[in-house]
Amino acid sequence: MSEHLYTIAINEHFGKKCGCPICSLHEMLEKNELKAITGAAMMEPSIRIQTNRLGFCYDHFNKMITYGKRLPVALILQSHLEEIRAHINSSSPDAVEKYLSNLGHSCYVCEKLEEKMKHVRSNIVYLWKSDENFRKLFSEQQRFCLPHYRELLSASKELGRRDRIAFCAELGKITKGSLQVLNDDIDWFCKKFDYRFAKEDWKNSKDAIERTVETLTSKLPAKRNEDI
Repeated sequence: MSEHLYTIAINEHFGKKCGCPICSLHEMLEKNELKAITGAAMMEPSIRIQTNRLGFCYDHFNKMITYGKRLPVALILQSHLEEIRAHINSSSPDAVEKYLSNLGHSCYVCEKLEEKMKHVRSNIVYLWKSDENFRKLFSEQQRFCLPHYRELLSASKELGRRDRIAFCAELGKITKGSLQVLNDDIDWFCKKFDYRFAKEDWKNSKDAIERTVETLTSKLPAKRNEDI
């Protein structure tokens, strides 16, 4: 079992009982990583070597610009560009193609986050097995998005057979229940465009599209600035 470094944060985010707690934990860790990389960590030579080599995905470039000060972001980009230019200037076309292909699929923040999220998932399984209070808290969750549902199913392999069956059953119960609610809401949203239901209340369906996309992808889309 990995070091139990995230148990306080896990209890805190599961304690919110609002949305997918893994999404909430991921968002916290992501913001911490972005704050660090555009702050003091940016000046660490060992970190700069990694950021120069891996670069950043489009999503994290955007978030760096949003969360960080402009000078640290510019300095990161400056040294990253220098490394890219060195590869392009000194390599054959085939080597450049391979280098850019690898660069296009790597991201420093994504790699750091996945490393930390592995520990988070392992700690969730550990807490579920060892802490009765957390087991109760786990059972009280609203939902898990499908990407994090899949990841928890995989993490549950750390458990013994009997415990894994019980863990997956509870996880599945929460997920199936939340999908039923979501299905009812999206179904009602669609019915509201039928003249027979035009005068009926929208119930809980106005944001059903956004909640469905968030459940399917773990990412909440931006709402359109217009009426339904």
